[in-house]
Amino acid sequence: MNLKRVHFGVIGVALGILSCGLLILTANLTLRAENEAHRLAEAYQGFQDGKCQSCHPAIWREWEDSMHANAWVDEIYQAAAQQVPDRETKCDQCHAPQPILITGIGEMPKLRNRQRQAGVSCLVCHLDAEGAMNGPPASAETYFHANVTNPIYTEPTTLCGTCHGQQSVPEHDQVSSFLNSEFADGDTSCATCHMPVVKRLQSTTSHESIKGRKHTWRGSRSVTQLKRAATLQIEHETGQVNVQLRSRTGHVLPGGTLRIMVLEVTRLAPDGTERQKQHISISAKNENRLLPSENRVYAFDMASATTGDTIKTRLIYQLTPDTPEPKRILMAEKTLMIR
Repeated sequence: MNLKRVHFGVIGVALGILSCGLLILTANLTLRAENEAHRLAEAYQGFQDGKCQSCHPAIWREWEDSMHANAWVDEIYQAAAQQVPDRETKCDQCHAPQPILITGIGEMPKLRNRQRQAGVSCLVCHLDAEGAMNGPPASAETYFHANVTNPIYTEPTTLCGTCHGQQSVPEHDQVSSFLNSEFADGDTSCATCHMPVVKRLQSTTSHESIKGRKHTWRGSRSVTQLKRAATLQIEHETGQVNVQLRSRTGHVLPGGTLRIMVLEVTRLAPDGTERQKQHISISAKNENRLLPSENRVYAFDMASATTGDTIKTRLIYQLTPDTPEPKRILMAEKTLMIR
């Protein structure tokens, strides 16, 4: 017997089996990729055809007026992004991202090439690579897509941090300061303030209303939310007015790097005539934003204040440095008469 010939014959058979195995594996991976692409295409087409809207009308109504829905088409965003070099790698990927359950929770999102007008759509936060929609427990069954119960939706801060916790994009990094606050140690999450609990029919297949999170994400565009964000107190000492400013938010205030708060103090004579005005600008640029729950006292020189004068302090919010005065929001206001 020629042992060398047998040896090479065995090697040949082994290589043949290995080659077949690799071909089968490659074919399976290719088929899987094609199936996933098909399921994702179906999901995008379903969104385009209005199936999300028709099956989840209550949630859709909440979403369609939100900043998530308008993340791409918002005029303020587009004007700001046009000033940023390489906006596709610094801004756009969070305003029209691919589904983050596919690109990776906590990873920098990737810009999608379709349906950018939909901004941060249903698919961005709920669609996985298998074409299933992920959600919290008690998600209603549907005939259009598979449902997956995912525990991340009960404590969604990590999910939110995919776009709002990227330290390389400080404009939208609110989660980093939240995680270093006392709020993160309890049951509080981003959803506590930005997705309040609401009771409604979850879908057209639901038989009764259940509790869920409102898909509105109210933030710096909401007057109501801004008025909840901080409180003011005034004290008068001889020649000085102390204004106590307390943050009631779970992250830095103001939350974005373009946002500005102006603390304004005015002294009015008994007849209402303005005698003195001072202000302090609070912003990322000035490196003096408030930390979560921070209580800060500002001292203003009011040596000329006399009995009968009124001290008025206001906290005013600017969405951008260019926000005109009529569009600035009054967050808080306090008055004190000197006696």
